[in-house]
Amino acid sequence: MNENPYEANDLPTVGSANESQTAGEPILSIARNVFLAWEKLRIGYVMILTLITLSLIAVGGFPNWTLLLVIIEGAVFANIAYFAGPALETYIRWLGYDKSWPRWLMFSLGTLFSIGLTFGVLAVELFPNQQ
Repeated sequence: MNENPYEANDLPTVGSANESQTAGEPILSIARNVFLAWEKLRIGYVMILTLITLSLIAVGGFPNWTLLLVIIEGAVFANIAYFAGPALETYIRWLGYDKSWPRWLMFSLGTLFSIGLTFGVLAVELFPNQQ
């Protein structure tokens, strides 16, 4: 046992070496790899939501200050909610499952959910009399 409890080889690890590619890898290393992969996907996520937001604004007219505040709040919320994907994938990989389909499923479903929220929130603000 090392005297330094914070040394890298004392970090919790995943199962035995034959379970998966990430087996035996420190959880911080797994999390780092997963979060870096998701940060690359964030570019597409933000671009998709930005294009939808700008398209709705183009159809609905020039935004007022209230709408700009709603857009900023929505952008902050969308980026905070985005962390659910890499957090859940890190947990899945920590358990020993190393396939890539959960990342793409979570990214696709999360993006579709965010698109739905964007349409819903902005439609109410841009077209208030369309009930």
